[in-house]
Amino acid sequence: MSNINSGGSRRILIVGNGAAGLAAAKAARAQDPEAMITIFAEDNRLPYYRLRLCEYIGRNLNFDELKISSEEWFAKNRIQLELSSKVTAIDSEAKEIITSGREYSYDSLVLATGSTPIMPPFKGKELASVHTLWTVADIIDINKSLQNAKRAVVIGGGLLGLETAHKISEMGIDVTLIEGMPRLLPKQLDEEGSELFRNKVQSLDISVFCGMSVSGFEGNNGHVSHVRMADDTLLEADAVIVTVGVAPNTAIAQNTGIEISRFLTVNEKMETSVRDVYAAGDVASVNGRWFGQWQVAGKQGQVAGTNAAGGNAIYELVDIPYILATMGTRVVCSGDTAANQSGEAEAIYDIDQRLDNEKYNYSKLVFRNGLFVGYMLIGDPTKAFSKLQSMINTNADKESINKILYG
Repeated sequence: MSNINSGGSRRILIVGNGAAGLAAAKAARAQDPEAMITIFAEDNRLPYYRLRLCEYIGRNLNFDELKISSEEWFAKNRIQLELSSKVTAIDSEAKEIITSGREYSYDSLVLATGSTPIMPPFKGKELASVHTLWTVADIIDINKSLQNAKRAVVIGGGLLGLETAHKISEMGIDVTLIEGMPRLLPKQLDEEGSELFRNKVQSLDISVFCGMSVSGFEGNNGHVSHVRMADDTLLEADAVIVTVGVAPNTAIAQNTGIEISRFLTVNEKMETSVRDVYAAGDVASVNGRWFGQWQVAGKQGQVAGTNAAGGNAIYELVDIPYILATMGTRVVCSGDTAANQSGEAEAIYDIDQRLDNEKYNYSKLVFRNGLFVGYMLIGDPTKAFSKLQSMINTNADKESINKILYG
């Protein structure tokens, strides 16, 4: 094997070309105009905006619309992009990585390997038309399965599952959505908000099962035909999409000395426990906190790239609103929503709730010890969320906030 890199410039290697990896490369170039920067991507495509994938369910995918940066941009910024290059090992002592049988040395290494969709050990998961949804290739395969489908089942009621179910329903296909938790969006919404949101989903002729688990899939001639529930109920399905969460891609960091607690552990500078190795995005947890959000991954990548290039950036832990736009409505939650009031024994909570079941509108304003600290919004009130976000942790009163929400 041969060592590819040589010369006196700083050598920065980035593993992963998602939001965090691309942001790291941009920040590293801004910090050090002379650095040698290389991105290694297991994918064979240029970086693209993964959050828009669901838009292409049921229609032809135009990759140019998804593409974030062109080949010309990489050339102009002198960032080497190695596609279809899976990094198989890291030698943190020699400061080298190995990919395709070749060694690349580094001065700084950024791990932005992202995550992989979880496929539980369902019986029959290998049947045709059983999918996860995470890449362009997944969308292409899903669309093939949906071409002649009459019934589809989506397993997982998070953001991705909800968007997937909505898009499939708009194709005129009967959709069943299965959520293992007792209600939809249990981490984001309280019982009242979740019930209203479920009613909105069901108003679109999407069947919703909550608090139920799947045991496996059954099929005919190698193609899925039914989803079997834990109670042996059978649901007809010509296609199944599983969206039950993701797992961080930490495999290449094993046995490197990098501290791993499910995720790669990093500090506010995005430094791992190994000198000159940084991590950002879905694969990293910052001082024990993990976010799994595109915007967060980008900001973490900026910090990692800046510091990998000799800077001294700090990632500030800030609460970013949870925003879901699907099912013909929008959900926005932020701050302390009083989901668990036992965390602060002396806290006095004051809650203001307004609910309109006919229009599927909901607002919950949370005040703690006199301060406005959080909110939940569904439907029309979400139009004002940016104003509310700027008012968190202030002495704003109910009347003024409700005037903003409802006029």
